[in-house]
Amino acid sequence: MTSKFGPDLELPAELRAIAEKNVAQARQAFDTLFDTARDAVGDSEGRLEEVRTGLRTLRQKTLGLVESNFNASFDFMNKLVQAKSPQEVLTLQTEFLTRQMQSVSEQAAALGSDARSLGETTVRTLDEHTRALAERVKALGTLAAQQAQTAAADAKAAGESVVQAAENTYDSNRTY
Repeated sequence: MTSKFGPDLELPAELRAIAEKNVAQARQAFDTLFDTARDAVGDSEGRLEEVRTGLRTLRQKTLGLVESNFNASFDFMNKLVQAKSPQEVLTLQTEFLTRQMQSVSEQAAALGSDARSLGETTVRTLDEHTRALAERVKALGTLAAQQAQTAAADAKAAGESVVQAAENTYDSNRTY
């Protein structure tokens, strides 16, 4: 068997075919990986937008409740200014405080419920997204392992073929 080095050294056709196949598989794997990454980023942005929308709605509701409380306070002050006796002032104040305590209690319960619901939805959404992403990564890993096994088997077969061809060439050049 003679080793031939230099500009006219040629890669056997089987090895060239395997190399081309492996490059194509690697390219496909990276394309799939980047497509998955783009999808994951898009999904993440969508999930984050859902959370932002929920927070925006909660913030608007809170501002609405604050505005309602200020309006009730101004209405009370207008009635208070028009009161004609200390007894009427006490009655107005008692009614206002009773209504405000009830209103604040209801508002706190509603906001607490909305905040809890938003938190639960956010956690559930992010959990689902994380699980889906983990499944994608697992599938990509499985595909990459399969392709690596196929490439290794192809390379082994081609290597054995080249060795066999070299041995046949060596044996045919031998003089007995």
